[in-house]
Amino acid sequence: MNSTVLLQAVDIAIPGYRILRTLGQGGMASVFLAVQESLDREVALKVMAPALAANPEFAERFLKEGRLTAKLQHPNVVTIHDIGVHNGIYYLSAEYIPRGTLKERITGEGISVGEALNVLCDIAHGLDYAHEKGVVHRDVKPGNVLFRKDGRAVLADFGIAKAMDGGTGSTMAGMSVGTPDYMSPEQARGEPVDGRSDLYSLGVMLYEMLTGRPPYEAPDAFSVALSHITEPIPTLPPQHAWLQPLLNGLMAKLPGERYNTGAAVVEAVQRMLPTAPPGAVDIKAFEAREGMARQPASATQQRTRVSGEAAKGARGLPAWLPWTGGGLALAGLVALLLWAPWRAAPPASPGTSQVAVPPPAEGPGVATFQTGSTPVRVPTLGPEAIEIALRQGEALVREGTYVPGPGEPENVNAGRRLRGDEESALARFREVLAADPGNARALAGVAAIAAYYRDAASKLCAAERWVACETIAGYGLEAAPEDAELRRLKAEAEAARRGM
Repeated sequence: MNSTVLLQAVDIAIPGYRILRTLGQGGMASVFLAVQESLDREVALKVMAPALAANPEFAERFLKEGRLTAKLQHPNVVTIHDIGVHNGIYYLSAEYIPRGTLKERITGEGISVGEALNVLCDIAHGLDYAHEKGVVHRDVKPGNVLFRKDGRAVLADFGIAKAMDGGTGSTMAGMSVGTPDYMSPEQARGEPVDGRSDLYSLGVMLYEMLTGRPPYEAPDAFSVALSHITEPIPTLPPQHAWLQPLLNGLMAKLPGERYNTGAAVVEAVQRMLPTAPPGAVDIKAFEAREGMARQPASATQQRTRVSGEAAKGARGLPAWLPWTGGGLALAGLVALLLWAPWRAAPPASPGTSQVAVPPPAEGPGVATFQTGSTPVRVPTLGPEAIEIALRQGEALVREGTYVPGPGEPENVNAGRRLRGDEESALARFREVLAADPGNARALAGVAAIAAYYRDAASKLCAAERWVACETIAGYGLEAAPEDAELRRLKAEAEAARRGM
């Protein structure tokens, strides 16, 4: 949909703003250059897609997160002027920064070392401030880095990713958070994230700034995201080898092995400058640019700033986000390893999958499943609740295993929400089986989930992608612990991985 159609479709007429022209457009929002009439100043007006506004949970999160991030006042963070809703149109007004994005500047072999380190430190300063305020960005990438007239880099779209997250347990179909090229391993797995996840994304950006390309490239988003989990930290080309320790400290697979704060990143850069090859970077210019006023706060590695969810030890998967190219780039992901590019597996043949059936309820209204060595306790349901749970589970299976026809767009929801948390299809079927162990529809649903992962694991093992095969086979075994083929695939992958 182009901007003209969007304008007509939602009849944008926000009191106090006069739209001048379109600045950009993505799958979930459009950004316009507008004039805030009360102050006669140009602003960037982000208007969310009507499909999002129709979801009351998104609307509540959008306003809540917008008000929180509007309190962020820092030279390296885009300032939010206003946020609200008018006639069902959710909008956000921010300062207009016209010098383009980092994405537009990274071409060919990348940008100069000096410019890359300037951007790195600018964004690290902004993240350090935001993390101290308890705000995690979740979508740090070149497209969200803008430039002021004096050349300073500024990070945009704080709070937008969180507003689109279902991290509170509520979900929106087709939604998740982040962009696969820049996603930390823990974010890809759907685990709670803190500021160190943003620093991992900053490390990915550093690699791209120096080389002109992201560290992990693959034909599909799933493979890229899986690489962040399973592949080693990328190696910089020889001319940038002196910056490898910096990259290692940003892109370590385990959060505890990364720099803990943006201030620590800046300090690390300052310590490394004397080791730069002659002519690689103008040290005096860099130090002058940082300036005494920009001295970072104490940045001991013991200080870790965490988000509210992480501080509470929250678990569970983020909601999904469709992967659309450009604009507000949103990555299709559901605890990323659930998302696979393979199409629907054929229905399980009789006798090929041993579906886990719960024992009799342990106490009133409770039953226990055995998933490997982990017992899973679920409440039992009444007849009406059973029908609702079946419909929900079946809808998730249809959505997650749908095979597009010729000429149809790729199913970005492939593999989404089949297992992994209490809102998944597997959880719904288990709730039914806790109340009715012989329910044919629930048994068929669980078998379909096991078949999906069995087919996916088989393809991964055939491609000798052992870590991914072992992981996906393990997911299948959650649904069917006694499935012989899934056990064989997992054992084969585990043996191959250990022999690597």
